[in-house]
Amino acid sequence: MKHFLILFFSFCFLGSFAQKDTAVEVDAKGIKKIYILAEEVFRINLKTSETNKITLTSHSEGEYYNDISLDMKVEQEQITLTSNFPAQLQNGYDKLSAHKVFSLEIMLEIPEGLEVYVRSSQASLRGRGNFNYLEAELKSGYCQLTNFTGNALINTYSGNIEMETSNAVFTALSRNGKVLQSGFSRGDHKIELRSITGDISVWEN
Repeated sequence: MKHFLILFFSFCFLGSFAQKDTAVEVDAKGIKKIYILAEEVFRINLKTSETNKITLTSHSEGEYYNDISLDMKVEQEQITLTSNFPAQLQNGYDKLSAHKVFSLEIMLEIPEGLEVYVRSSQASLRGRGNFNYLEAELKSGYCQLTNFTGNALINTYSGNIEMETSNAVFTALSRNGKVLQSGFSRGDHKIELRSITGDISVWEN
């Protein structure tokens, strides 16, 4: 598969902190699935549009901004996006994050109708648009989906789940949180929302 990568870097030093912005553009022809394995990411912003390209932008800042990397692998019909953080810093990541010494946010714009899989112990997910299927496994982060169309399976541990959609059949369960759901009786899409301690809210757009 032929694809083109366009990289842009800008740096800005503010006191003892610095920030870095990157952008990558990939030809989406033939791509059906996207995997996002982002353990050291603060927030993931995901949206679909009528485009034939996949555009990834990221913003990182803090003392360790230059130690994080985002690797994109294009293979046959899928793209895998993986975050990498040096092993010598991983043990102290929770402490660093608590003091806001480091943060990384990514924004991903993709064509409509793809399958997307997200896994992260830290990140929150914000998404909107038309998907074939969206699956997210989040630990501490929340999931917020607005103007969403498609099938979905969302699991969180402590993060809340909010979804705005239509034309769907729902299963929404939280072991120790609250579930607020408007009356969806039938639809073409199947959506499962599950959390351990987070609240779940679903409403029709």
